[in-house]
Amino acid sequence: MERAMTDRCLRWYPRAWRARYGEEVVALLDEEYDGHLPTLVHLGLVTGGLRQRARQSGLTGDAVPAADGVRVGALMVLAAWVAFAAAGASFAKFSEHFDEALPHSMSAHRLSDAAFTLLQTVGGVTVVIVVIGALLAVPALVRYLREGGWSSLRGHALRALAGTGITVAATVPLVVWARHLTSHQRNGGLPLYGGLFLLWAAIMAVTLTLWAVLAIVAGSRIVLPKAILTAEAILAVAIAVAMVVMVGATAVWWGAMAKDAPSFLNASPGGLPDSPLDLWFVGMVAVMVVAVGLAALGIVREARLWRRMQVG
Repeated sequence: MERAMTDRCLRWYPRAWRARYGEEVVALLDEEYDGHLPTLVHLGLVTGGLRQRARQSGLTGDAVPAADGVRVGALMVLAAWVAFAAAGASFAKFSEHFDEALPHSMSAHRLSDAAFTLLQTVGGVTVVIVVIGALLAVPALVRYLREGGWSSLRGHALRALAGTGITVAATVPLVVWARHLTSHQRNGGLPLYGGLFLLWAAIMAVTLTLWAVLAIVAGSRIVLPKAILTAEAILAVAIAVAMVVMVGATAVWWGAMAKDAPSFLNASPGGLPDSPLDLWFVGMVAVMVVAVGLAALGIVREARLWRRMQVG
């Protein structure tokens, strides 16, 4: 078997696994298939490598200490929250000036306004919870950096900072331009602005992802005292519950707008004629739901190892 093919096959496995079993696997594959690896075997190696990485990282199984598994569960919730926050920011833009589309009667405003207010309030509380969780981890992060951990984080940090610089450079002129446009032009009436806004949103999403990767990598490598890790796990549960509440509030807002102001949904660039469905909004809600599912998996992981961590 060619060495390049061998490397591609074993790249999916953790480095420690490759060091221990790699040569034996290569010899076995070469003897069995004479250098011609079938597609199904290749796929089997890929899935097997991913399973080994999941076990080693603490996502599945009991190969790592319980505390590491609980930490992984909390980091899964953090990753889910980042995706949820990106969708939430898009929803904030989508719902801009929705009140103006509602009939003047108080009854038409009551449900949609209440749902939107709940969504904003819980979203703000969630941001505070995330900040608290980050602050709790600062002492451990400082210790990690003092012990030489910066080299493992430098690349992630520089990419996140570069993304932030690009985002700021793109935001300033877009905001200045938006102030000279009408509401109609900002919401689909001017295709050039709409295209640039989508580009800006993509840059923002990439930057947010880069910071999330930095936070997750750092969180997976620092050593947290049991009391701090317990607090982080509890905060993760609060974030997951808040995400569920926000999805519910979004659904209620959607239903209220479809009933009292369907023209608002139809008029957006992703709106469908004579339908309460909006393709862009459906995509946002889908991201929110997937994020809630990922957070739920993280909480299940925490719950499974919680007692073992406390005893240990």
